[in-house]
Amino acid sequence: MVRKHTGVLEGYPSRRDVLRGMAGFMIAVSLESCAQALSSSSTPTPTPTPRRPGSIFYTYRGHTDRILTVAWSPNGKYIASGSLDKTVQVWATNPGEHFQPYIYRGHTAGVQTVAWSPDSNRVVSGAIDKTVQVWDALSGEHAAIYTGHTDAVNTVAWSPNGNYIATGSADDTVRLWEVATGKQMYVYRGHRASVNSIVWSPDSQQIASGSADKTVQILDATTGNHRYTYRGHTDTVSSVSWSPDGKYIASGSWDKTVQVWNAVTGAVLYTYNGYNVKAAVNPAKGVLPDLIFAVAWSHNGKRIAAITQVYCGDVCAVVLGWDAYTQSNFTFWVDEPVFAMAWSPDDTRLVTSIVNSEQGTEHLSVQPPDGNFAQISQA
Repeated sequence: MVRKHTGVLEGYPSRRDVLRGMAGFMIAVSLESCAQALSSSSTPTPTPTPRRPGSIFYTYRGHTDRILTVAWSPNGKYIASGSLDKTVQVWATNPGEHFQPYIYRGHTAGVQTVAWSPDSNRVVSGAIDKTVQVWDALSGEHAAIYTGHTDAVNTVAWSPNGNYIATGSADDTVRLWEVATGKQMYVYRGHRASVNSIVWSPDSQQIASGSADKTVQILDATTGNHRYTYRGHTDTVSSVSWSPDGKYIASGSWDKTVQVWNAVTGAVLYTYNGYNVKAAVNPAKGVLPDLIFAVAWSHNGKRIAAITQVYCGDVCAVVLGWDAYTQSNFTFWVDEPVFAMAWSPDDTRLVTSIVNSEQGTEHLSVQPPDGNFAQISQA
């Protein structure tokens, strides 16, 4: 699947193509060229705090292909992970419980997105097969299959009140489904490109959707009527996250920024632009601004975490964190290729999906194992 070839990562779709709903891609990049590009940076920056080593608590190795999505159950006991291997797997966050992972095999193509019901009993999953499926998390018993999207389903979100599921697709639409009946309530067609990320307001009254059309759009969740369009980004919006107090939205984009803005007025609180220093040469110094692929507000509202591609393409990534309202206490750690992330309910840990490859690690005395993993780490 992943082959060593002079600094070339082959056989997997890149994160760009995951958002576009494509099935395959080849990206060529070398760590040497990354370091050369970094050496030209000279902008003075604040001093971040790098992640100390040894913070990984558990590695889950059940998938056989790239993991595109992870979600932590609200009760904190389980994680659901979806993969290009067409499965959703539910596994215990505490490996000492000896919980046998449950494997759901209802999809016929790669799974791109999963979300838990608020009561932690069910999981909804969306896939490249254009379907949205709801099922019992521990038995796999089907609750519903929603059909209607005409392209890959990129994002799903269960309403906080448990009554509805919102979905977004490469067909440029947002759709709302009633959980009790499986009925499609409406189709929102306000976007002009793929819908990549959906999030509910904490009171279940609004939905925010981020799109490749560079906008974030806010809808009335009940009617599907458009309320507001945020146009602060200059490239694809890859991820959106609503603050727990309902006042702000954080949006991440391929324009290399995370923007935190007022959910009602669109007034920008601040824009995260990265730290322009020589991270590849000395990771203790910080990270460069690059494409943002995921952003997530912690449940207590105190922190924001993000994944940025950072100059090495799909060969590496950086997980970032900072104080949500002040952008202070910036921390990071350099990781393997990271494709998804979720906070634990108590905000002490993060689960990330990664790909390990020997590519680019020939200089190491001990080679890391190849594979597609999910890791629980200190937050």
